[in-house]
Amino acid sequence: MTQDLMVANPDLPTAPPPSPPVAGLPATVGHGGAVATAGDAAGLTQTEKAAIIMIALGPEAAATVLGQMGEQRIRRFAQVVNAMKQVSAEIVEEVIEEFLQILSDQLSLSGGPDEVRKFLGEVLDSDSVTRIMEDLGGSGNSIWTRLAAVDEARLAAWLKMEHAQVAAVVLTKLNSLKSAKILERFDSDFAQVVVLRMSRVPSFDATTLAQISDVIERDFLPTVQREKGARKPADLIAGLMNHVSSNVREDLLGRMEQEAPALTQEVQRVMFTFADIVERVRPRDVGAFTKEVDEPVLMTALKSAAKAGNPSVDFIFSNISKRLSERMREDLEAMPDPSKRDGEAAQNEVVAAIKDLVSRGTIQLVEAEGGEE
Repeated sequence: MTQDLMVANPDLPTAPPPSPPVAGLPATVGHGGAVATAGDAAGLTQTEKAAIIMIALGPEAAATVLGQMGEQRIRRFAQVVNAMKQVSAEIVEEVIEEFLQILSDQLSLSGGPDEVRKFLGEVLDSDSVTRIMEDLGGSGNSIWTRLAAVDEARLAAWLKMEHAQVAAVVLTKLNSLKSAKILERFDSDFAQVVVLRMSRVPSFDATTLAQISDVIERDFLPTVQREKGARKPADLIAGLMNHVSSNVREDLLGRMEQEAPALTQEVQRVMFTFADIVERVRPRDVGAFTKEVDEPVLMTALKSAAKAGNPSVDFIFSNISKRLSERMREDLEAMPDPSKRDGEAAQNEVVAAIKDLVSRGTIQLVEAEGGEE
């Protein structure tokens, strides 16, 4: 706080010596000008009182408030402070108490769509704000929200059959990560046309957008809903296989291979176990899932897998930092072998962490045939 702040007022008498400081406040605050009457803030303007509050806050705290003001108000603040010289602790305290009283009297909040839109507009782009507002207006279940929940492969396959303009509009309504995954599934010619048309999407009128929404609502989403209601046998079986012991899994898959080889192949494509990490996780994503798992669990999973000669162990060690890899390898050698049950439980936790990252869109798995989930 500066030494001599006073409010310019030619009618006020010369100030008496500074009063004892109020707890938490200096005896005087200010910068150059006339003198304010000790213990009386009645003669101050609202602008002068605001300036006193700002100076009492200090430069660091006041900077946050000033950053929200326009240049004209900042200039006015500078003029008022420049005209001040010395303000006693009594006046500073009186101004602060008045401010707190006003704040207390007005401390009521209002909500509503206008308030939501105002706050969201500060942190999101206009399309994102529109999507969220549509959700709120439609009980959180707008057409674009439902479309965003559809699997990328399924959505891409449908958009390939539609006009490029429809695809362009849809991609602008989804988040960028989802749109990118879909765009990668288009052939290069169609993808190029869609991207070029996306530059003209903002000019679409409400009628055209409503027509596209009707097509999605009428022709696409009902089909997806019907398919979602009936899970594929391969998905159901793969879900079970992911959680049974390795002995049981190998026995069941062996028997299925003899009776239903096509189904077995589809189950193996969908299924994801610890042994699949080496084939289906990108090297750059190893660090992401190892951070998600508690180290004792990860070590138990690695120890169990190493004992079985699982190649995922070396794959993981090869794609984390050298120092961490060396330290974990040393710890692994000194670690006793876990029981088969504990080892598989730990491996399942690692797999669950990877699937969670996939569901959140943080990483992508590589499909057995080389595509991406």
